[in-house]
Amino acid sequence: MRKTKVGGQAVLEGVMMRGVSGLATAIRTPDGNIEVDFKNTVPVSKRYKILGVPVIRGFISLVDSMVEGIKCINYSASFFEEDEEPSKFDKWINDKFGEKSNDIIMGFTLLVSLIFSVGLFVAIPTAITSLFKHLGLGVVGLNMVEGVIRVIILLGYMYVIGRLDDINRLYQYHGAEHKTIFCYENEMELTVENVKKFERFHPRCGTNFMLLVMLVSIFAFSFTGWTSLPERILSRVILLPLVSGVTFELIRWIGKSESFLSHLIAAPGLKLQNLTTREPEDDQIEVAIRALKAAEGIKDDETIGKLLSKGNERLKAAAIDSYVLDCQLILGKVIDKDKLYLITHREELVEEEKCKEFYDLIEKRENKMPIKYILEQAEFYGIELHVEKGVLIPRADTEVLVDEVLGIIKDEEAIDLCDLCCGSGAIGIAIAKNQKNVKVDFIDIENTPELVTKKNIIDLNLEERCRFIKSNLLEEVIKENKTYDVIVSNPPYIKEDIIPTLMEDVKDYEPIVALSGGEDGLDFYRRIIDDSVKVLKEGGTIAFEIGYDQGEAVKELLLEKGYKNVKIVKDLASLDRVVTAIR
Repeated sequence: MRKTKVGGQAVLEGVMMRGVSGLATAIRTPDGNIEVDFKNTVPVSKRYKILGVPVIRGFISLVDSMVEGIKCINYSASFFEEDEEPSKFDKWINDKFGEKSNDIIMGFTLLVSLIFSVGLFVAIPTAITSLFKHLGLGVVGLNMVEGVIRVIILLGYMYVIGRLDDINRLYQYHGAEHKTIFCYENEMELTVENVKKFERFHPRCGTNFMLLVMLVSIFAFSFTGWTSLPERILSRVILLPLVSGVTFELIRWIGKSESFLSHLIAAPGLKLQNLTTREPEDDQIEVAIRALKAAEGIKDDETIGKLLSKGNERLKAAAIDSYVLDCQLILGKVIDKDKLYLITHREELVEEEKCKEFYDLIEKRENKMPIKYILEQAEFYGIELHVEKGVLIPRADTEVLVDEVLGIIKDEEAIDLCDLCCGSGAIGIAIAKNQKNVKVDFIDIENTPELVTKKNIIDLNLEERCRFIKSNLLEEVIKENKTYDVIVSNPPYIKEDIIPTLMEDVKDYEPIVALSGGEDGLDFYRRIIDDSVKVLKEGGTIAFEIGYDQGEAVKELLLEKGYKNVKIVKDLASLDRVVTAIR
């Protein structure tokens, strides 16, 4: 069994742990994430030799723990504070002390805590014990009565506050802290299932410390006599550093020893932890594990095989049919490796930051974000394109439109082509890559299509023949008096009342502005056809992608504007997919 000096405390929705690397506080935030605050601090008792002397180090450690504990509690509380105006007191403190205001408030909090503790566990028991003085119990007897009263008050206090919901959750985190430390000390892998196997009662607990302080104080206070009430209270306060220091050494010994005597001394404190700990939930154990790993400097690396296994489980549970492939693609993106490498290197460790990135992307896929948005990559017409949320993901159906336009263009002709409502630039780029004599103007009104299209132009070395124009349809090129041999467009064409019925990955993630074609789905066809005659050369071709039921309607719009040789082309499913016409 591993011997450690790991210790900690529960805080609001979290756990603080102190280990060899420093002090770490892990908090489960309101949005369900775990935030970890790590400080590479050295205990005060280790900074100066004199403060590391036995007994002295115990009191110093107690004060240091109280200070750090209040800081951790303030840190955890910061995640749950309501967004409200600071009080007049807060404003006064900030105005008066500036950057030191937090230190002032912390010091005041510590002082109030000490006064409350002295009042509850020293003054009140001493005052009550004075009522027994006439019974002739003697100094030792009176101190024993005082000690019993102090323990009764402690038990009552713990029981009463444990009835509060917030404190009950605090006690659950206290249990998670103990169970996690036990798991670590037993040299088992820190997983939720392993941690759950251990008990929640630990001999180095602060509860044990408090109880032993009271028992040690019975002995220590017996040497002070039984003077007036103020003198007795003062003497107990003065002796508190000594009592806490001796108790600290006793706790250290209990944590190291396996003797019968150490177990006997620890037994009452372990029983008392029935009041101050509760069985934790799985998500609370996860928080405690994160805190301990950070405090001990344990890297949270996982193997490729384990990441794939966990990712598969999560995506399968989220009803993602392609969960195996998607998981491989996501991990491949994160560590920049192909599928074969993942299969043949399942035992390879993946660094902690990469693991976190992987799980973040898995969560996006769980929420039905399209895999191509997650990968920021889509294949179209045999070309790898950059895509991201804000442009439509290119579909295989659109390749029918590219085929038709390429069939019209002759190899020897220099062609000026316009890809209108270009999105990612997929259509124009596919044409430009397959016809070296084509120059393409990409037109869109949105910012994201501009960024994505320009990136694809650069990535595919098409800068000499391609340019992006930000325009509301053909407005800017009409102003330039620019003309084209070919206009090709996949405009928004879905009817407004149909959009809410689309699949989650489409309606929740793909840009509505690139989907909605108005009430009948034909708004953009009307506008484009009306303006196209101003920029399309005589004998030039216009080509649209259309919805499966829009062929005849778009054909009529073209005929009304004087277009000839209007042709409706079907896709592989024998559905209307493309309309072409000659001016």
